[in-house]
Amino acid sequence: MVFLPPYTATAVFIDNYHANYGGPGYNVGTGKPSTTSYVYPGTSISVFGTEYNLTSNTIRPLKPLSNTFCSAGAFFPDGTLLNLAGAEPATGVAEGFDKLRRYAPGPCSGGKCTQDWVETGNLHVYRWYPSTQTLVDGTVLAVGGSNVGGLVLNEASINVPTYELIYANGTTTPAPVTLPILQFTSAQNLVPAKSYNLYPILHLLPNAGVANEIFTVAGNQAIIWNYLSNSLVKTLPNTPLQPRAFPSSATSLLLPLVGPSYTPTVLVCGGSSGDMPNPVTLRDCYTIDPYSSTPTWTPTDSLPNGGQTMSDGLLLPDSTILLINGAHTGSGGGFMADDAVLTPLIYNHSAPSGSRFKSQPTTAIPRLYHSVAILLPTGEVLVAGSNPAVGYSASGSVPSGWPKFGNNGHTCALNQQQRQTSHYPTEYRVEIFSPPYITSGAARPVLSGVPATIHYGGSFSFSATIAGGPGGGQVRGSKVEAVLIAPGFHTHGQNMGQRMVRLTTTLVANGFGITAGGPRDASVIPPGVYLLWLVSDGVPSQGSWVKLQ
Repeated sequence: MVFLPPYTATAVFIDNYHANYGGPGYNVGTGKPSTTSYVYPGTSISVFGTEYNLTSNTIRPLKPLSNTFCSAGAFFPDGTLLNLAGAEPATGVAEGFDKLRRYAPGPCSGGKCTQDWVETGNLHVYRWYPSTQTLVDGTVLAVGGSNVGGLVLNEASINVPTYELIYANGTTTPAPVTLPILQFTSAQNLVPAKSYNLYPILHLLPNAGVANEIFTVAGNQAIIWNYLSNSLVKTLPNTPLQPRAFPSSATSLLLPLVGPSYTPTVLVCGGSSGDMPNPVTLRDCYTIDPYSSTPTWTPTDSLPNGGQTMSDGLLLPDSTILLINGAHTGSGGGFMADDAVLTPLIYNHSAPSGSRFKSQPTTAIPRLYHSVAILLPTGEVLVAGSNPAVGYSASGSVPSGWPKFGNNGHTCALNQQQRQTSHYPTEYRVEIFSPPYITSGAARPVLSGVPATIHYGGSFSFSATIAGGPGGGQVRGSKVEAVLIAPGFHTHGQNMGQRMVRLTTTLVANGFGITAGGPRDASVIPPGVYLLWLVSDGVPSQGSWVKLQ
């Protein structure tokens, strides 16, 4: 799991309390593990939280008090990250299933951060593999999950078919509310359209009423649900052919939002079929306009390198989408995948049909289950992780009993899909992927005078220069626009809270000034701290943190 604390030059990772051999002595070049377990000073507890300094390439151990594994995250308006739920306890590590934790934003004195995790209470119920979304007033929503961990398939007896709210001020919240599409019976345990409901897909939709209307997918069921009035807004067509939530683990994003209408379009790509015992990866991709009078899943270009599951989808500032990590065989879950996706893809929804995907340079490092990726303020992408074994494994070999394994106390209906001849060790190396707008070598805009705070519906100004521009470096591309991006919280191929808004942009005549219009309202993008970019002919500046309120 990874996120960027606003106003810092860091990325924060959280994981499980299992043995950690990725600390001092680890060979970052070869991936050879350290011979010494990385533990908190004076304890035998393995480090399972880390701050990675993007400037100095150094790490600082962080210490959550409860198990953060299999959790979820979302940001409050001040940039504080709320991490909720988790997994089982261990010696010196509290049970995390119902825990609430906060991590403060920067800025950090002298660039050196000292903040750490603070436990701030409990959820109403246990949740393992829930999803989150920040609402229009800055409240965080938690949806679904199971009350038992260590699963691939959810079951009715342990299903948590509810959602609940967490307020920024920490006051008591209402009791959980049932979400009908999360419900299923024991007779439907092996009906993927119902039971494949972990890490449900959530996207807050722009709407004229500034309501908490959220596109939601669980299994193959898709709806718009108002999570404040607790009511169904609209039933949408089922996702085509197959379920898309975990363990199908499809990639889903809200395409960049453009005013004045901010009409939302959702993209869903890949995942795995509901076939038992051997799921098949999917290569089909679709879009849907949820508010259309006749919403339809419309096919777009298919994944060109074959089916993919567990791939991370990232919104890039040039309005393209990066698909990276994952597998070409199997599904989400421990030892449930093989044939790592080594070739990233960039998807351009504005390109002509048939030419929307472009393959990118390959990596040599497999990134399967428990891998992550996130957009950095530089415009690069941080890529990390991979641990199909769940606990630490130097060999990455399949366990005894393969291909059968336990699921909630009995044999799972699925077979493990990693081959006996495959080896995917616990991966600690971090990579940086550079999109084409960086590798092209094109001059990039440089921002100055960016305001600390911007407002809904209001305009704001800043300055920009670009090497080689007219008049001493004026930005005068044929298409220049400011964009806001919420980098989000990333885990298990889910990109919680990620979204992008393209702002109305005006260039000051014969000068370096830029005037942009703030988003219409909080349903377009909730109040929070985001990265502001200026993009000139597809080449972005570096991102600057701004607070939207």
